[in-house]
Amino acid sequence: MKTIKLIWCLLLASTVQVFAGDLTPAQEKAQRSLYAYLLKEKYDPSVDTSDNSVCFRRAGVLYWITFDEDSPILYTFHRKAFKVGTDENSYKRMPAIVAVNEVNRSHKTVKLTVEEKKVEITIQVYANRTEDFTSVFDKYFKRFENVDTEFKTAYRTALKAEREAAERAEREARKNIPPSVLRDAIANVSFRLLDENGKEKSAYDQPLRSFNARYIQARIEFNPWKNKDTEFKIQLKVTKPDGNPIFLPNKKVTAEGEITIQKSKKNQMIEIDQFGSSKEGFWKAGEYKVEVIESGDVVFVTSFNIL
Repeated sequence: MKTIKLIWCLLLASTVQVFAGDLTPAQEKAQRSLYAYLLKEKYDPSVDTSDNSVCFRRAGVLYWITFDEDSPILYTFHRKAFKVGTDENSYKRMPAIVAVNEVNRSHKTVKLTVEEKKVEITIQVYANRTEDFTSVFDKYFKRFENVDTEFKTAYRTALKAEREAAERAEREARKNIPPSVLRDAIANVSFRLLDENGKEKSAYDQPLRSFNARYIQARIEFNPWKNKDTEFKIQLKVTKPDGNPIFLPNKKVTAEGEITIQKSKKNQMIEIDQFGSSKEGFWKAGEYKVEVIESGDVVFVTSFNIL
């Protein structure tokens, strides 16, 4: 019997601890009332004791509400932030700033803020009673969904504009570059799939499938070369179906290598270093644009498809 009483006391203590924290009595009352409301509406809420917020998830997205000030209480409704960074799964800072400004201009309630590593998304509401906040809860919750769509649309537009500006600048910079002697020297470029150990998974000119795609190697077919044996530095720039280029670390190309074109009356095949990633899912289905560059001059343009 004593054991049962002890367990009950421990459970009661833990329950109290969930709602206890650095809150004023009015804030704690608001926290408890909001928790009860979300529980009743089947949001399956929880309390984060690190900041005393009431949290829940919808469609895999985390939302939470924090409590500040007194009489009235400031309810800050948060949505999971967009990650800002340089990796392929993050939003780039400059187009994110442009997108945030665009969204903030069209929304009076939701506020987006670009921080060091994320885009913060919040709605702030002052309310004397929790019922005043819950009465507008559904309306504000739907606005988060609208902002999600609008931010991503504005970001894609800003990213496209940034990319187009970079391409214009690159074209302008190439205007004064003398044409490479390799213009019209390439007959064809073919591609094959390799695993992380360099073992062939799909031969040249065979379908490239995303489920086993790790690394891709290009083979350049050169037309007959009448000059003496000549060394060149060849670079490849590969652009994804979404318009984003694939770059080597700290470089503006996807792959590069030193080659020697031998004097020959016949076509000759020369392979370039492989490119890609051992990460599963790196290659998405779609068409990839490939530019072959020599001395800054684009000498051949082609593409390959990932199925």
